[in-house]
Amino acid sequence: MDRNYWDSLGDCYEENLLEIAREDRAGALSEELSALGGPGIRVADLGCGPGSLLSLLARHFEEVIAVDYAKQLLDRARQRCRSRKISYACHDLSRGTKLPFQVEVICCINALIDPDRSKRRGMLRSLRSALREQGVAIIVVPAFESVFHVYHTLRSIRERSRAPEGLSAEEAERLLRGEVHSFSDGIVRVGGVPTKYWLREELMAALAEQDLRLRRIRRVEYPWSEEIENPPRWLEGARPWDWLVVCEG
Repeated sequence: MDRNYWDSLGDCYEENLLEIAREDRAGALSEELSALGGPGIRVADLGCGPGSLLSLLARHFEEVIAVDYAKQLLDRARQRCRSRKISYACHDLSRGTKLPFQVEVICCINALIDPDRSKRRGMLRSLRSALREQGVAIIVVPAFESVFHVYHTLRSIRERSRAPEGLSAEEAERLLRGEVHSFSDGIVRVGGVPTKYWLREELMAALAEQDLRLRRIRRVEYPWSEEIENPPRWLEGARPWDWLVVCEG
């Protein structure tokens, strides 16, 4: 997963990767952001991608700093949101270098997904460097537990209705092993690209390592249609989800 890969997504990012701002049906992320915004409050969107969150941030915050290291994605973000509140900066967060600004609020939405652990730690160090004293960070990451939940649900669909969208136990086992690149590291192939998925406790430990104190952790649920083609109407219970954490320096 390198700069060329992210640049290649510039024109079709919305189709390739789930955009939380669009699919968060319960509004967990917007709820957290609106509670933190206000006059004089600055926010940085670290790993902003094509800017799916920027319009929302500009509504709630005095100043927005959009950061990414893929130039084409930053160009896409500029075109997408032209608010004067927003400035753009190109930084490779994975190096762990200190950022040249500090803000009251930081967003890092599905950016901690590089399969290289050292790069993820670098991103968290850069995040910590930009957070003012008593500042707050909102971090969203893909949930590894959700992967298993999806496969369990696919088995339940086959067992209950024999629907072709479901899977037999043998099919689920085979496909899961093909999708998960590394069970011990939580690396899942997304569109063929190895991508980091996080366990809840693993995420909490990574934050503690950077002296980020957890306020709360919750789920950002998204529709079954993101994972299952033609999901049955009777499908109930927990949807697929990402982890959302609110932490402070």
